[in-house]
Amino acid sequence: MSFFKVKHDEVHGLVFLCRFRNPDNCSVFRSELLAIREVLDFTLRFETSDTYTLTDSKSSIQYLKNLPKIPEKTGQEIISKIVTLSQKSRVCIQWIPSHVGVFGNDVADLHAKEGSALPSAASGELFASEISSIHRAKANSTWKVPPAHEWYAGNRPDLSLQSEGTRSALTALARLRSGHIKSLKSVGKEKT
Repeated sequence: MSFFKVKHDEVHGLVFLCRFRNPDNCSVFRSELLAIREVLDFTLRFETSDTYTLTDSKSSIQYLKNLPKIPEKTGQEIISKIVTLSQKSRVCIQWIPSHVGVFGNDVADLHAKEGSALPSAASGELFASEISSIHRAKANSTWKVPPAHEWYAGNRPDLSLQSEGTRSALTALARLRSGHIKSLKSVGKEKT
């Protein structure tokens, strides 16, 4: 779900306000790229004159400067839109510092916060770093849940951390409790 509003400001010209919900697990970096893409979409639809996009995401601008090395769809779409627009008018994407009172930046942050309350957007293409974050979170939550097998019932992983003794003694105790002792050998199904 998206919200778009266009208004004409005597001082700043045509001002485009947009509020939309990003897909779940969307990074801040990708959110900034999606916002830049929305501005360029708007500009293409309304065929405005020169386009000035102000963003407080320096990393997005630096990413878009790596023109031949942009591997993902959102960045490629942005570059394509810039090329199309630049044939008819001037396109400028300018970095502005955040939280220093630049006109409109606080309003943009407010719209971003309001957009996060909208219903979840359909999940689109994720960056590799976002996929990695999802899997890391799942692995961390799985790791923190103790196994259900009865052998592990009396074997608490944090027991060694609660015990007192030398590091080598605690290591030996942890190996003994887990069954990972260097001197153990498997005979059939039993460790001896």
